[in-house]
Amino acid sequence: MTLYLQDVLGFSPLAAGLSFGVLGAGTILGGVTASRFIGRFGARAALVSGGLLQALATLALYGLGDDRGSLALLLAATFAGGVGNMLAIVGFMVTATSGLPDSEQGTATGLATMTQQIGITMGTPVMSAVVVTAPVLLDGIGRAVLVNAATVAAGAVLSGLFLRRA
Repeated sequence: MTLYLQDVLGFSPLAAGLSFGVLGAGTILGGVTASRFIGRFGARAALVSGGLLQALATLALYGLGDDRGSLALLLAATFAGGVGNMLAIVGFMVTATSGLPDSEQGTATGLATMTQQIGITMGTPVMSAVVVTAPVLLDGIGRAVLVNAATVAAGAVLSGLFLRRA
């Protein structure tokens, strides 16, 4: 989305960065509501629902155009995606550490956090590689959005299928 904001819409680096404030607000809301959601529906439901919300919000970004009229879509989708992402992350961490003895909590948390860091580390170059497969930047960004949405949706669906119910 940084490439989109700067190279397609012509935003300055500062304006592009400030645009991601809505993503931050979404993650804060997701983090604040995650405990209540998990208390009511369970960690598995939070992981799956959050992932599906993030996937749908990401898929909505496929509708971005080459004019600033698309900014409202970008802001709304990144906000919703932030909520979903944090809901999924909290659900993931609760799932990864639940039911373990206290002596294993640190190891489980470390392994779970490491998987997130690997995903972040690999996600950016993979999505960048997808972007450059198209001769037109906006088309490449659209392809990357589709790959990203499909990957998140697959993770959410697989989590729903293979995680044991509480």
